[in-house]
Amino acid sequence: MIAFLNSMTARLVLFLTLGTFLTVILAFAFVAQGVHHPVIMMIYFVCLLVLAYLVSRVAIRPLRDLASAATRLGADIASSPLPERGPTEVREAAVAFNAMQARIRRDLRERTSMLAAITHDLQTPVTRLRLRLEKVPDGELRAKLIADLAAMSETIREGLDLATSLDAREPLQRVDLDSLIESLCTDAHDAGHDVTASGTTGTTVLASPNALRRCVTNLIDNAIAYGRYARVSSAREGGYAAVRIRDGGPGIPADRLGAVLDPFVRLETSRSRETGGTGIGLTIANNIATRLGGSIALRNHPEGGLEVTLRLPT
Repeated sequence: MIAFLNSMTARLVLFLTLGTFLTVILAFAFVAQGVHHPVIMMIYFVCLLVLAYLVSRVAIRPLRDLASAATRLGADIASSPLPERGPTEVREAAVAFNAMQARIRRDLRERTSMLAAITHDLQTPVTRLRLRLEKVPDGELRAKLIADLAAMSETIREGLDLATSLDAREPLQRVDLDSLIESLCTDAHDAGHDVTASGTTGTTVLASPNALRRCVTNLIDNAIAYGRYARVSSAREGGYAAVRIRDGGPGIPADRLGAVLDPFVRLETSRSRETGGTGIGLTIANNIATRLGGSIALRNHPEGGLEVTLRLPT
């Protein structure tokens, strides 16, 4: 990549040098021939401006294409590869970029497959351990061992969930965000939770349906688990659909708002000591939002509670 940029810089310098040299030669020729007519001079300068514009377009276009490809890669690891055409330096950069994208995609797939295999292989011994624990005569000890085993199984499962949250193999399609949120809030309310929804975005988003459902579900479940209730509001903000989920908890210290998006971080002193989990619900939601080209932001609401804002491009 550095070699590509150096090559493009050298080519741009060469173009500008030649253009400057040509300008000086033509200027001396005009002076020697006594050409001072304003129309001819105007045509001369217009031609120079057009030439400078074309040279800049030729020099900058490959960089613009490369920047666009890098932006798409950050949002979707399965995005289309960069066309391998153009001058030698451009083709070399495209080949290197596509190879990097293929390696990243392969590494993510191998990691997910490895974790899935480990989780699958652990199911048998975990089940066997559970059956053997049922034979422990001490009832109190048996209950504690079974609880520890269940916690271990949950940790393994959530570790796999964290890995698969970065997997972009599910195809993207248009999803009615308002219908999805209404459905999830209704399901949570039917399950006995204090969840309400208000507002609409009036738009669709390009997303993986299952991944988006999982993202919003994690945010609602997180509000219920740590803040007793969830108040979900939706709105259209420019080119984005904004979904805000506010809970009734004590909030999070301002200096730790960014930390809760990291995996396996649980701020028990600022939230609730009565809840379980391994602290990856927000991480999974953030991974999915980022993969869909959106973002998640947290803040302590002025009226109390934590407010999580999910923004997705429309």
